[in-house]
Amino acid sequence: MFELVEDVVLFKPIDIDAKDVLQPYFDLVDYEACEYCFVTLYMWKDLYKTVYYVEDDFAIVSGEYDGSEFVVLPLASKENMGKAIKFIIDTFKGKGKKIHLRAITKEIVDFMKVNYEGMFEYIEERDYFDYVYDGESLRTLAGRKNQKKRNHLNYFLKEYENRFEYKKIESEKQFKECINLVQLWSEGKEVQKDYDDEFNAIQRIFDNYELLKENLRIGGIYIDSKLEAFTIGEMLNNDMAVIHIEKANPDIRGLYPYINQQFLLNEFKNTKFINREEDLGIEGLRKAKLSYHPIKFVEKYTVLEI
Repeated sequence: MFELVEDVVLFKPIDIDAKDVLQPYFDLVDYEACEYCFVTLYMWKDLYKTVYYVEDDFAIVSGEYDGSEFVVLPLASKENMGKAIKFIIDTFKGKGKKIHLRAITKEIVDFMKVNYEGMFEYIEERDYFDYVYDGESLRTLAGRKNQKKRNHLNYFLKEYENRFEYKKIESEKQFKECINLVQLWSEGKEVQKDYDDEFNAIQRIFDNYELLKENLRIGGIYIDSKLEAFTIGEMLNNDMAVIHIEKANPDIRGLYPYINQQFLLNEFKNTKFINREEDLGIEGLRKAKLSYHPIKFVEKYTVLEI
């Protein structure tokens, strides 16, 4: 990791105190990719060993995955993007490493192709494209394309009539209920590490809810007074919300469409766009995300020095 440049500590680990430091830099940008909000970075900080560095004009976020160090898109105004990228290049060079950028948007790829011609390879990462939906379509599920979703939803409404309730999740007791569900549903899963990483990310949110609640929204569905689904989201920019987590009892038909819809109706009732993050190349997850008919993708690229 980029701890030292000329014996001066520059990069600091992402912790809860970094929220107030980094928020002004998030306010500089209107990125649509799910990586570019504090909660995302904080949730997955252990998985990616995330660190950050700030100057007056920009902030840099760095991480490590599978032994490879990388930097994500700088938090900088368009006017200062060149300065931020120069810092990244100089930092990699100072460490004797080849430059490696991840989660880079098409706009910045185009900028780099013009300003650093022939210096980088640009790799389209389809598995990490974010799915973006029309908010009103998800709230209403109107039209022929959503008929199957409405069928599942109507089954749930009829089967569990007068037995279910949407509630905000905001108390310690409710957080424990959420954690208990995650543990229950992860039992027997083949890829336990993935579930452990997700469990730790969710636990981190609940442990620091008081410091994060200004931006976060958490909702749950109770059936017969028992929590059976919960979801976590927030505004990513002025007209887009991002859904960080969505969990529901897979044995209850229609529960996923119901919490998806109710969360938006209760917490993001006028939000124009909904980012439901990437599918990670998981076939079932890709099929599920496509079934809600995204209106666009947030394209992401890996950028490697040639």
